Amino acid sequence: MKVIIFDLGRVLVDYDHAQTLAGMAAISQVTSDEIRALTAGDIGQKFGVGEMSAREFHAFLVAQAGMDASFEAFIDAYAAGLARNETALLYGRLLRLRPHHKIGILSNTNEAHVRWLRQHLPELQEFDSVIMSNEVGLAKPDAAIYELALAQLGAEAKQAIFVDDLSENVRSAQALGLAGIVHENWRKTTSQLEKWLMSAA
Repeated sequence: MKVIIFDLGRVLVDYDHAQTLAGMAAISQVTSDEIRALTAGDIGQKFGVGEMSAREFHAFLVAQAGMDASFEAFIDAYAAGLARNETALLYGRLLRLRPHHKIGILSNTNEAHVRWLRQHLPELQEFDSVIMSNEVGLAKPDAAIYELALAQLGAEAKQAIFVDDLSENVRSAQALGLAGIVHENWRKTTSQLEKWLMSAA
């Protein structure tokens, strides 16, 4: 069995954080840079591991950033930086069709983005494991979240490869015995993946 675990943002899904910040600033009384500062650090971490709900995050921005928008408008603004990557999603689905292949998703995300992802990526239902940080209370690069992914996929580390755009997250996976690819572009990533799949055959 061969197991490929993908990150979502900037890997299987296009994501521009600057657009998200601009979207929230447009419905607030502060700038994008001020939104960035407000939502970084402890607040962002709590939102990312599910310790703060989307409604609580919205209320925080109403109080701290003068956000003048409904919860639904906030969700739309927060998803402004997300977009489907058709090529990447198709490749992931085609990989799963190969015999003895399992495909997993492992994403540091939050409830607001998960709402968009569930609505706009019906393909997620086709993957063998989908782990969202806010739903499991863990986040990369914590070793426990990779171990959870392997457990859900019924795989050992030596059977798996992890693809993420952040080198820190890939290094953490490699420390557990997974192979790893730091994603830069799909031409390079597919080449590296296919080489690994051949070597692991």
